[in-house]
Amino acid sequence: MSKSICALVHKPGSTREAFQRYYEDNHAPLAVGLFPFSAYVRNHLVDPGAFGWDTISEFWSEDIAEAASLMDGPIGDTMRADEERFMDRSRIAPGGAQETILSHGPQADEEGRRTCLLLDAGAADVERFRGWAAALAHHVSGVSIDFVTPWKQPHFPAAAVAWVPGWDVPPEAPPALRITMLKARRIETPRAMLLSQIG
Repeated sequence: MSKSICALVHKPGSTREAFQRYYEDNHAPLAVGLFPFSAYVRNHLVDPGAFGWDTISEFWSEDIAEAASLMDGPIGDTMRADEERFMDRSRIAPGGAQETILSHGPQADEEGRRTCLLLDAGAADVERFRGWAAALAHHVSGVSIDFVTPWKQPHFPAAAVAWVPGWDVPPEAPPALRITMLKARRIETPRAMLLSQIG
């Protein structure tokens, strides 16, 4: 199974709340009916401050490149038309993600809360970030990390992302690492719904 990740933002003149609501009520169900996802998660950011995006989406498929290639045909036309309704398409920031599960367990707390720790794309010490996240995973269940390969401009706004359940502030990262900490609400499409679309 392979994975991609994407940062998305509302269109000018709209709001983060309207974007996230339309995404859940309309866009995500549309995508589920058109793509062979084996898992699909939206991480809707809560008060992202200067980060500049509203949602970080995660997509899994048996062949993520093949799934992405569907954007080159009629499915892509349908998706782009819907994207125009609620998002700033010029700022879609996708990438491939190499996912590593560091500790097993629920990926969000009971209320869907999750912390997203983004390593600045300009930071070089990815291995130090991996080590810090691995140490955190010894004490916290449900920690994972994605190492991101940008697909196109604009690039996904991080070189790596660590995901931690809940909104508790994790231990301080090494000073050399430039990390942005964001609170998110995780919403996952039920697997049975995905399987009913591709099975």
